[in-house]
Amino acid sequence: MSNKENILQKIQDGRLKVGVIGLGYVGLPLAVAFARSGVSVLGFDVSEEKVTKINTGENYIADIDDDLFRDLVHKKTISASSNFAELKDCDTILICVPTPLDTFRKPDMTFIESACKAIGENLAKGTFVCLESTTYPTTSEEFVLPILEQSSGLKEGIDFWLGYSPERVDPGNSVYSTENTPKVLGALNNDGLQIGEAVYKLAVEEVHLVSSPRVAEMVKILENTYRLVNISLVNELALLAGKMDINIWEVIEAAKTKPFGFQAFYPGPGIGGHCIPLDPFYLESIARKFNFELSMIHTAGHIDLLMAHRMTLKITSALNRHKKAINGSKILFLGVAYKPDINDERESPALKIIDEVLKKGGEVSYHDPFISNIKTPEGALFTSVDLNKESLSLADCVVITTNHSVFDAGFIEAHSELIVDLRNVIKEASEKVYKL
Repeated sequence: MSNKENILQKIQDGRLKVGVIGLGYVGLPLAVAFARSGVSVLGFDVSEEKVTKINTGENYIADIDDDLFRDLVHKKTISASSNFAELKDCDTILICVPTPLDTFRKPDMTFIESACKAIGENLAKGTFVCLESTTYPTTSEEFVLPILEQSSGLKEGIDFWLGYSPERVDPGNSVYSTENTPKVLGALNNDGLQIGEAVYKLAVEEVHLVSSPRVAEMVKILENTYRLVNISLVNELALLAGKMDINIWEVIEAAKTKPFGFQAFYPGPGIGGHCIPLDPFYLESIARKFNFELSMIHTAGHIDLLMAHRMTLKITSALNRHKKAINGSKILFLGVAYKPDINDERESPALKIIDEVLKKGGEVSYHDPFISNIKTPEGALFTSVDLNKESLSLADCVVITTNHSVFDAGFIEAHSELIVDLRNVIKEASEKVYKL
């Protein structure tokens, strides 16, 4: 039996063992999706804390049901390890590690490189390997493939197969999960594409095949560049509208009545999360190799980078109108998560604004019902305070940075002296409510 026939038979017989490297916001939900379909899953992570939590049935991802997770661990359908030598027992290996930007806003490939070396050193013949981490087009062919072949001594297309399938995780989304979000997949050859499709169909409802890994890699960049450009556009228009005494929220609601040719994007204090603020700049890096300038991405990114400073100026201006200086003022931030109703503050604009306010002498506190402790990009540490009449009334300025559904707009407005509402939580502006 050939390697291809063997792995397809394992898929058909329910004997496939899936390895998932990286057990964070992407990897663990993916591992659970496979496990709940009856597939044996072994997760890998360098964090012993995560490994221990998983093996004791402790879930740390809000979008995963706790009871389901404990049941899967109890049945030993899913387990975790920090011993990457166990990769040799996996028929499929999915890479879900971080790909941050370095200080020069270029892709930091350290995590992908480490994962690929670990795979290569333990790669068994007949294994399907797929990268899910967001990256620049050509990564699979020109970065991942050489490491795997050199580390393993095996040949892609003969001894193993390599594909790329971009993650599409949306934390806090109650409608679309890993299982019912279509999966895009590209592979280096038709055998890999056929095997990859069969693998993913065990866990997700729909798999959309594309002609190559570089097409699949570009898909993810397009999705998030589209959002970056449009959010940056509406943020810039919101700033202009404010100067012209125009309510940008009213403008957007009116524009939404057009049944074609318009999709609503909403302004805010900046763009957070691990995708939109970072992903488009992976493409900027590779574009330079083709002597091509992505001016629209550069401009959109520049607008977003300035948002924290512009929001600090808005806070300063609001205080000035109330005859107060930002230096020495008590400023309470409501919400530090990058989007509503989640416990994720990665790249949150709130943290950047807090740092800006601290530099200007503001005395900062924050409340977030989902995040008990934070560390800002500049290293400042804070613990969430209670949201009550006292904390609101003691603040010289309350800044709404995240529109959590649990926030009571009426309560906040009634007990605050001054509010800068960056998320349209309080629908009407007034002498004490300043809008974005």
